[in-house]
Parts: sequence; structure tokens; C-alpha cells
Amino acid sequence: MTDGDGAVLGVAFQVPVLDAQRPGSFLLTAAHCVRPLFDRSQHVRICSPNGTESDCGILFCAAEDVALLYHADRLGEPLPCVADRTEGDVLVRGAPYGVASGQATFDACLAGVEGGLLDIVLRSLTYVEPEAGHDPLVPLPGSPVYRALRGLSGAPVMRVRADRSVQVIGLVTHRNTRGIANRIYGIPTDRLVEILAAQNFTLQVTTDPRQTSSDRTILTGLLRELITEPGGDLMLWTRLSGLFYSGEPIDRILEAMLAEPQRYGLDDLALARAGFVHARLRLKREAGAASLVRLREAKARADRADPQDESGLSALMGLRLLMESSRSGDPKNHAYLFEQAIGKISGASSLTDRQKAYEMASALGREAVLAYLSDPPPWPADSVTAGYYKRLENQHLSLLQEYGAALRDKQEVVHIGLAIAPAIWEVSTKAEQVDALVITGKNAATQRSNAIFYCQMLLVEAMLCRRKQSHLRAFTLACLTTQALNNAGLLLSHEGVAAILRCVEVVDPSLHRLVTLVHKFGIRKGVEIVKCVSTENVEVIDRAGRIAVPYSEQVRDLKDIMTLQLDVLGE
Repeated sequence: MTDGDGAVLGVAFQVPVLDAQRPGSFLLTAAHCVRPLFDRSQHVRICSPNGTESDCGILFCAAEDVALLYHADRLGEPLPCVADRTEGDVLVRGAPYGVASGQATFDACLAGVEGGLLDIVLRSLTYVEPEAGHDPLVPLPGSPVYRALRGLSGAPVMRVRADRSVQVIGLVTHRNTRGIANRIYGIPTDRLVEILAAQNFTLQVTTDPRQTSSDRTILTGLLRELITEPGGDLMLWTRLSGLFYSGEPIDRILEAMLAEPQRYGLDDLALARAGFVHARLRLKREAGAASLVRLREAKARADRADPQDESGLSALMGLRLLMESSRSGDPKNHAYLFEQAIGKISGASSLTDRQKAYEMASALGREAVLAYLSDPPPWPADSVTAGYYKRLENQHLSLLQEYGAALRDKQEVVHIGLAIAPAIWEVSTKAEQVDALVITGKNAATQRSNAIFYCQMLLVEAMLCRRKQSHLRAFTLACLTTQALNNAGLLLSHEGVAAILRCVEVVDPSLHRLVTLVHKFGIRKGVEIVKCVSTENVEVIDRAGRIAVPYSEQVRDLKDIMTLQLDVLGE
């Protein structure tokens, strides 16, 4: 970073901040590097690794020497952040005067945590004697040590993993106050999360370093640790659902663990936790009696292992059973029972306010989708379901606004989904609104690596393309998106996908027919069957299938759908 005159101010690095309204790049740095510019409402000049210079806005400067910057363009992939305070080897990527940051990675050691700060020893920087008569506590401007230390301000403290990937564990803020040149301090990632949350920004943090791996053995070990972790009942879902949405086979691994609990050392309460999460994941893939049986079994285990329900786990499962069971009878009575069940969660003394907010928001979102699927639009003016859906959507939004930093990671995409599901039924009058929601949804999905939600947005985009007469792009998108979902073992009954397809089936039967048959038979055979059973759009569907087949090799992994270059799919 430099000021307007070219003076080096320090280092900034890109991090995964979640904000669907800002699709560009967020960077962290030390506040003292940019505070003078921030106070004058000026931009800071950043130099990207490729040598490109551009202006960057300063969103805030916190008292704890943390500043958040924003660049409107996507500068590249952000560095993944982890909460890791364990002692050992680290790297510090600085920018001493006259040296590019790519050439200034210092070997270091995290010696421990002192006063809540990372205590870091730089192996690459030895002590430099100050000039005679100079106060040793103040580095001389222009001296090698001054330039080096200034160049480390705002630098990321990183860990190198077994696969050679790097992950940020902290932010360098200042040097040792006793003049020891190779001793610096940094703010750990978990504290950075709290500082950004106070400014209503959400820094996405990988809960465990191993969550970045797709290796099934590693994931299985991680799941076992999380399931057996004391007091981890309520946050287990938040930790595992992110992996599920990114395309990892979490539900299948859990199923194997539930089949052989003794092999994995799972007691009754751990089995209840595993069964609860597994049932929730399966219910998202498809509603079915088997998932409800699993949920009831898990609740029975929780009741035996924790009869006083000190963890609140049984109450949470009772709420889910109410939502997922048959909705026959008076919908107003069901709404009343749901409000009572939500009230039990709200009044649970064992839960923190943030835990209550998360579980309530999650339940409100799921309940709204289930109400929608049981009685989909178009809704008459006096529709009970329409009023109930809107009330649930507003309650969900209220929680998201009040607990934004805590809920944004998982619940922002839910809110976008709740807004888009009824809007697509009125796309003829709300095309601009739906288009904006798709753009926001794709941004949110990309920031979270949520490939499933990204596919949902692509299906809506295909609907919009049909309305714009971009039929080739619409059908090609539909083929590739459906193939990616099929490759991941995701059924079209997955709640978010089902909500969109319920509308597609009514307003665009040709598109719905293609999606259904491609999901069942694959692109080649699915397209051929469509050509046999329908005379509509036969030529353009045939062409879309021929375009999609070679691209389908690039979406064998569901996560790859987000990086597929779709701009080439022109008319």
C-alpha cells in the first residue's frame, strides 16, 4: 500500500468477507497504516501481485489497529482464514521498503499468545544495533530495521498445511516495544472476527484446518471429533452444513458412522448429534419417511442421554419433527404449534442469544420453504399460506438484521432464496427484481463456495434467459446445472431446487421437461428423449445439448460449476 505520494504504508491482504451487495474484494491491514487517509476520506493506493496499481476504499479503522479496505473489482481468491493459536512455524508476508511482498516472506515462529496477541519471532530478521546516542526503543527513520518493520505492518501471519496451501491465522500490527527487532505481535483470526462483527462485517473462518481437504478419511476424523465434542450440540450444524453446501459428501460419511457407532467410539449423545445432523441434511436433499425415522431415533437417544435437555438438543429436534411431519389439517393450527415450538427455543436458558438467533432463523427459513412447497403460488389475495410465508420471511429478515455478523454466513443465502421463490412467479412484472436477486445470490454463493445455491441461481437465470429469448443459453445452462447436481447425487427434490422447479413446471414446461430428463438420464440421452416426446424448441435444445456435453466434463465436481466459464454460451 502507498499514499498519494508513493510512500510505502504497509501491507494489505485479501480475506473472505461475506457481503452479497459487494462482489469485489475485501482486504485487511493495520489501521495505523491508513488512518491518516481514512480521517481525510481519501483512498489508499494498492499494488497487486501482478504489479497493477489502483485506488482502494477504506471502510473502517478500528481502535484495535484493524482496518478493512474494499476494491470494487475481484482481485483474485481471498486467503482462507482459520482460528489457530497453536505454537509452531508460521510465515509473515511483508513488504519492506523497495521489496515486493512476493519476495518478502519471512520465516517465523509463533512463540505463543501474550495479552491476547500472537507473539511472533522472525527468524529472517536479526537484531540491528541502533546508532550511538539514539533511544533504543525508537527505530531510526530510514534505518534497515525501521524500513523492515514498517513494511510488516498489516501483513498476514500464515500457516502452511500439508498440501502446501496457506491459511491466515492473524494480522501483524506492531513490533516489540523493547526494541527487539525480530519480535512482532499480531491479532489472531478469532479476534479479527469479533472486531469486524462489531462493524457489522462477517469474516468467514474455516473452523478447522482440515475442513479444506476433500479427503474422506480426514473428513471422517473431523466429523468424529466434532460429534463427540462436549457442549458442541448447537454449533455442530453450522460447522458441517458449510461443507455439505460446498459439495462434500458429509451426509454419506455420517451415514457410515451411524451404521458402525462402536467403530467410531460414539456414545448415545454423540449418536443423537450425528443422527440429528444427518436427518437435517437428508431432509434438505429430499423429504422422506426414512429421514423422519432417523430424526425420531435421534430424539429418543437424546432424551435418554440428556433427560433434562440441558443442551437444548431435544427441543431442537422436536421443532424439526413438527416442521417436517405431514401438514394435514388446519394450517392456522400448525402455525400456532410452530410459534410455540419457536418460543421454547427462544426461552431456553442453556442457549446464548446468538445460538437462539441462529436456530430460530434456520427454522423460520425451513418452515417458509415447506409452507411454499405444500401450497405454492400463484396465491389468491386472501391466501393463508401467502400471509404465513410473508410473516416468516419478515421474522427471518429481522433476526438477520439484528444478528447480522453471526447469521450472515449461512442465513444471508436463505434470505435471498426466500425473496426469490415467490418473485419468480411474477417474473413478467418483476424481471428486474429477480435479475438483481440472481446477481446478489451468485455473489453470495461464490463468497461462501456454496455450489448448491449457485446452481439454484443458475436455474433461475435459465428462466430469465428464456424470457429474454436467449433460448440457447437457457437450455445450455439448464443442461450443465442439472448434470452438476446429478453428479453430486443431489435430487431435484432438494428444498431450494424444488422451490424453483415448482415454478418452472408451471410457467415453462419445456425447460422443466429438459431439467427432469437430463437429471434422470444425463445430457445426451436426456436431450434425445426430449426430442422424441416434444416438438417444442427441438432444434435449439439439440444444439444446447451438443454444446453442453464437452463442458459437462468440467462439472464432474459440483464445486466446479462456480468457476465454469459460461460467457462463451452465446446465441
